[in-house]
Amino acid sequence: MADASSTERLEPLLRLPVGALKALAASLADGLLSEAITLHGVEQAAGADAPAVTTALRNLMADGFSPRHLATVVGGIAAAAERTPKPTSLFDLVLSGPDLPGVPTADTAAVMRTLIGQATREVILVGYAVHDGRKIFEPLARRMEEIPGLAVTICLDIQRTWNDPTPSADLVARFARDFRTKHWPWPTLPALYYDPRSLETGDARASLHAKCVIVDRSRALVTSANFTDAAHRKNVEVGVDIRYPLTAARLADYFLGLCRSNVFLRCPLDLPHEWNH
Repeated sequence: MADASSTERLEPLLRLPVGALKALAASLADGLLSEAITLHGVEQAAGADAPAVTTALRNLMADGFSPRHLATVVGGIAAAAERTPKPTSLFDLVLSGPDLPGVPTADTAAVMRTLIGQATREVILVGYAVHDGRKIFEPLARRMEEIPGLAVTICLDIQRTWNDPTPSADLVARFARDFRTKHWPWPTLPALYYDPRSLETGDARASLHAKCVIVDRSRALVTSANFTDAAHRKNVEVGVDIRYPLTAARLADYFLGLCRSNVFLRCPLDLPHEWNH
């Protein structure tokens, strides 16, 4: 394993862009640098970084590396850099709120619509509070009509006000009625789940306080914003648009696992006929 000093000696090479590394490797293998490590020869590939790169290459030569060995090393660094995605391709901030000069902001509702519009297999929505959900969920309902096989799971918090003696089953039924009549009036229904601990009393009580949207196990929005118009359009909210499939899949596995293991329970949405009038 290379020690810290070895890594530091390679630092000038690690800073080079992929194109410069490839040009340098080619010159070391069969070009001008295959005969001698000269500043002029390195400048043709590394430009302004040539002095530091020349020193690094000469130090490696002193350790016994030949130009062809150096070509292999530099080529390997280029290949690794090419396979490593840029951070901006993996995630981006979603900052909602008043505009500030020089700081880009984003519309949380627009990001959510974009993600839902890209969904082809699966959408998972997790949230704490919902208000005027008809407006928030309408793009998702449309997407479900466009793609009949789209699997949609929504996990929401069902809240019990302090010292409310109402039986849990009645609170769940009331929540289901409100969800169907106020937030989801469309005939194609999602699978709705809740954390039963939110209906407990005393120390056992807990909240489903996460807020995220996960699409096709490949992209996710993790955000402070609830499913409310104020949160999506007016409030100061902070989120991260994650485009790294392994992280998105991990989020999906967690919430679907909670549902499948009955840690989260299914909220039945088949309402009695009279509730539809």
